[in-house]
Amino acid sequence: MHSVAQTTLTGTITDAQRQPIPGALVEVQPLPALDESAVAVTDEAGRFTVRLAFTADSVLLSARSLSFQEQTRRLRNQSQAISLALPASTTQLKEVTIKAPPIRREGDTLSYRVSAFTEQKDRVIADVLKKLPGVEVEADGRILYEGRPIQKFYINGADLLESRYSQASNNLPAEAVQDVQVLKRHQPIAALRGVQNTEQASLNISLKKKVTATGQARLGLGAAPLLWNANLSPMLFTPRQQLLDTYQTNNTGQDVAAELKPLGLDDFQRLREPGLRKPELTGIQGLGAPPLPASRWLFNRVHLLSANHLVPFSKEAQLRLNASYLTDEQTRTGTTRTRYTLPDGRAITLTEDKRNELRPRQLTMDLAYIRNVKQYYLKNTLSLVRSWDEQTGLLTRGPEAELLRQQARNPFTSFSNRLALVRPAGAGRMVQVNSVLTLAGSPQRLLVAPGPLPEVLAGGQPYAQARQEARQHTLYTSNSAALLWGRAHWHYTATAGFTQEIQGLTSELGVSSGTEGAEAPTPDTLRNRLRAHQARYYLQPALEYKTARWHLEAEAPLSYRTFRATDAPLAAAQHRRWLALEPQISGRYELSGLWNARAGAELTNQPGSPEQLYYGYLLRDYRTLQRNAAPLTQERVISSRLGLYYENPLTSWFYQATYSFSSSTRNQLLRSLVRPDGTLTTVAVARRATAPRHTLAAQASKFISPWKTTLTLQLSGSASQQPLLLNATPATTRNQSGTVRLRANAAAFSWGSLEYAGLLTALRSRVDAAAQPTTRLQEHRASLALYPTERHQLLFATEYYQNAGTGATVRTFFADASYRYTLPTARKLDVEVRASNLLNSRAYQYAFVYDFVLVQNEYALRPRQLLVSARASF
Repeated sequence: MHSVAQTTLTGTITDAQRQPIPGALVEVQPLPALDESAVAVTDEAGRFTVRLAFTADSVLLSARSLSFQEQTRRLRNQSQAISLALPASTTQLKEVTIKAPPIRREGDTLSYRVSAFTEQKDRVIADVLKKLPGVEVEADGRILYEGRPIQKFYINGADLLESRYSQASNNLPAEAVQDVQVLKRHQPIAALRGVQNTEQASLNISLKKKVTATGQARLGLGAAPLLWNANLSPMLFTPRQQLLDTYQTNNTGQDVAAELKPLGLDDFQRLREPGLRKPELTGIQGLGAPPLPASRWLFNRVHLLSANHLVPFSKEAQLRLNASYLTDEQTRTGTTRTRYTLPDGRAITLTEDKRNELRPRQLTMDLAYIRNVKQYYLKNTLSLVRSWDEQTGLLTRGPEAELLRQQARNPFTSFSNRLALVRPAGAGRMVQVNSVLTLAGSPQRLLVAPGPLPEVLAGGQPYAQARQEARQHTLYTSNSAALLWGRAHWHYTATAGFTQEIQGLTSELGVSSGTEGAEAPTPDTLRNRLRAHQARYYLQPALEYKTARWHLEAEAPLSYRTFRATDAPLAAAQHRRWLALEPQISGRYELSGLWNARAGAELTNQPGSPEQLYYGYLLRDYRTLQRNAAPLTQERVISSRLGLYYENPLTSWFYQATYSFSSSTRNQLLRSLVRPDGTLTTVAVARRATAPRHTLAAQASKFISPWKTTLTLQLSGSASQQPLLLNATPATTRNQSGTVRLRANAAAFSWGSLEYAGLLTALRSRVDAAAQPTTRLQEHRASLALYPTERHQLLFATEYYQNAGTGATVRTFFADASYRYTLPTARKLDVEVRASNLLNSRAYQYAFVYDFVLVQNEYALRPRQLLVSARASF
């Protein structure tokens, strides 16, 4: 057995006259295997340093340089100094053509040469990102590396868009980009590099020119009905400033609102902070988005105006403005079949025909001051979100075709300030300060006519209309200070902080009876006057150990939490205090230069949000009445994860396999009452409930350079359990799912290219012994691009979807065709004719399972349509 210790070899390389040889390559390999190597290049004085982590007793050192003979020397595997003199040599070189590899690695940076993955039909950088092995682009534009969302999206090293980077990936011309760089284990705060390490990856778009003025303009008109699609997106990138402005409008189903969605890894945590997202208090019965391209099913009239500017404020500081305004009118039409499986095996099925009209409007503004230098970091961001959302819905249900009208207003306002500071504290220490302050409010209203749930709300008598008013306001602050220091391989962090959340909920459910619509007095059980206060005070010590092969992290946050809530009219209150330790540990081990293994485990004790608490009833939608008067939810989660990763840029192979387990124990159980007409009342009761979950996933991707082909295979499966009370009967739901994905892109031919993406999914659910029908979904997408001459392009695309489960199997086909001509101009100017949905498919069905419910949605689709457009890159 050999312990892994680090050996350091130093020395000089000279010629026969003892003159230094700069740029000589020094390589060290273990003996006798010669299966690993460590390399270095000599500096101007001929000096080199090589650090080894080999376990062999002996190593072989070789030194070589152009015009000199290679010299080798066998050495013991111990730190020492070496001097080598290389004899002169003359080598006759043959004529060669040097071609850069498609993927190269330099330290922790992986660079993809964009030209190696680009084909004639590609226009924006998002078209190329989807083909990069090891990189995954989800349907909403989120970019993943090694299965995790990227942390930052840079353009020439600058963070212009924060996490709303789809505006760049969907509009930046691919021809302006030199490389796409994956910055593995990237620390975005310069002052913390070498002090606080990270396992997260970031992406950098490296442009061909230091000063780049680019962008795109597109205008399209079409028919069936009258169609338009316009996009004007100028961009400027210089070493000192950057800008990306865009105006987009269309009624062709293109969902430009997705470009405003935050996609970064930190946003998962940030959006859980109170006040940053609109609360879902009440609304119409929706028809969720299917897993189809929005251009298939979305009937819209959208306008988006966005401005993103990064300008110098001083020599070391910058100002960044990100502002956008979105207005849209959407229509969603379809049918929902909801099947409730009860513990005794009976099933209750509800069929609803829906026509919903949505009018989202949103203003978003972020103004940030940033100073990010080696010894100092300061970032302060002021944010404003203001939305005015309205919804109307016509719904027909049941065998008697009962017609219901729904109308909802859901405005939302949020104002927040976020401060982050890092500065030296002397003796190699750093101080880090973070502070967040958020104010938010949302007054919401739902009107339903005729009145729903008469047996609960009106003594069993029909009534004219129900009116749910609800208003929530939130004040949230989070503040912390940390001291960071380290020595050799060890780094330490000590953090202290506190959070405060004050929340109020005022609601009233009114019932209008009779033909005149007179409103009956509202009982207190249909009101809420909730005032809640939640606080956390914590200490969080952290330890990090890092060597050439090991990276270990451990944290042990100790939190003191308090919670107080009152609803005076209902004489309801609760007050709690508790102490919680939430340790976590994670690690990475470099098995070799290509393989690494990762593992982690954590214990969390998270309280629920005051948003989940309401002592009076809330009408969530026309058929869901809820009340949660139980003690505040407290959830204890034990989770663990394992992962094995392989990355070989030389052969363009990328593998990963992961397994995760979690067990969640809560102090609440949901008691659901499903009535024969499909209406549902849910009440939370104080009862312990444990829900385990297993998830297994694997992925392999390969780029075959001679064929210019990328292949990706993904496998995933999950199994979970959830206890509940269903129609007064204790029950356990068991859900299982499995998915296989295959993607292939081949651009090896001068005459064209091929693309294919396939998906197979199986969903199975069981409530005790009663099983839901197994649902099987298939998706197949294929496209063929033909290039008959240099400036002409033909594209044929097909899609096939199959849904098998309850009822007859539903199959849907799509076919599209387009012709594109590129004019012989200095800038790319395209004229395109596109015909969509040539088969005029008008319906699509999608199913999903949760708890004891199987939902099948059938969507009305956009008809056959023709669009003629012109697009220019500038």
